[in-house]
Amino acid sequence: MTAGEARVWLDEDGILHVRYPQDFNLTLDVMERVHERRLEVTGEPCPVLVYADTVASAEYEAQQFASREDVAELVIGMAIIVKSVFTRAMADLFMRFHKPPYPVRLFKNEESAMLWLRQYLPDRSASSGTDDRPV
Repeated sequence: MTAGEARVWLDEDGILHVRYPQDFNLTLDVMERVHERRLEVTGEPCPVLVYADTVASAEYEAQQFASREDVAELVIGMAIIVKSVFTRAMADLFMRFHKPPYPVRLFKNEESAMLWLRQYLPDRSASSGTDDRPV
């Protein structure tokens, strides 16, 4: 469940969560381990919720890694939880300089972030047996 000191898990809806400990320094090594763990959890593209409210700093190389094509192609949409002016500024810089090719929004709470991310979940009606086409 952990990648370095970060927790990575897929919820029952199909949203990938990445949570960092308090006052966390996000390094390239950590990002590589988070990505490896992400591939263990699911290799399919999915929405991602990042709890960045506990991140104290993020190396430029870690941000570059998160923007790599092979990493970005696995993200359908990303919600980033920020609670301070500092983490909001870090997230804004990431989006401005690395221009992710997927939709990204900043949120102050998990509930709003999850609500927004759900729009990027694949339609499950075709595979859930609720297909209402005539037979």
